[in-house]
Amino acid sequence: MDNILDRVIQNYHFLTRSENKVADYILKAKQEIQNMTISELAANCGVAEATVTRFCRSLGCKGFHDFKMAVALAVLSPEVGSASERYGLCGEVHAEDSIEEKCRKLCYMGTEALQQTCTLVEPEQVRAAVDCLFQAECVYCFGQGNSSITAMDAWGRFSSVTHKFHWISDVHMQAYTASLLGPRDVVLYFSFSGATRELSEIGELLRQNGARMILITRFPNSPGASYASPILICGANEGPLQQGSLSAKIAQLYLIDVLFNEYCSRDLEQTIENRAKTSNSLRSKLL
Repeated sequence: MDNILDRVIQNYHFLTRSENKVADYILKAKQEIQNMTISELAANCGVAEATVTRFCRSLGCKGFHDFKMAVALAVLSPEVGSASERYGLCGEVHAEDSIEEKCRKLCYMGTEALQQTCTLVEPEQVRAAVDCLFQAECVYCFGQGNSSITAMDAWGRFSSVTHKFHWISDVHMQAYTASLLGPRDVVLYFSFSGATRELSEIGELLRQNGARMILITRFPNSPGASYASPILICGANEGPLQQGSLSAKIAQLYLIDVLFNEYCSRDLEQTIENRAKTSNSLRSKLL
């Protein structure tokens, strides 16, 4: 079960700019807020007291006192393994950390991302996604920024067994392509937040044309998720200063591998034949 600090990170993209200031401060000074009044916290964050109250309620707390109690439990609870590790020793990497600490934190974050994603995998969603991919005439891998690089990874992975996967990095070309797709086409979209403007615009174009979207995201209730079915959830938690982190990419790559292996199992004989062809095509280049 998640704790209040998990919720702060998970809801970060849906907070207002003023509430983001409160979240940033709390993640850095979770211990100190236990001795603060709401006025002191608001002053330290440079926001109004009403913003702090709204922030606390957005996380399911009755008010600031209830929120402080939840933070105290998150920090001290042994089941978090502990929260002091997740948000301290194994939390955000700082410039002053030793190389050993950096290695330990990054290893923990990557391992945690894989474990969380594995826990969140729903076999029915995977099965439905592979059904879409297998039956599609064309599959386009889309994403923005770092997620576009992950989309390229998906294209590269599936291109070893089928020619129908494509990758487009430019957002304008993505829009052009989406406007001409039809019911037999699928877009495999990567977006950690699920809240980018480009995702919603592409989603609307696909909806108008009857094309399908499979979304890989951290937030199943994000605005972009309303355009997608099925949805696969990656379990990595990115802090406010860790956008584009390797742990998020690891979680997405894991889901690509899950989809790829299930896809190959649908027609194993053809998969083996195609992989032999693609392998042979490279062999001559290396000689």
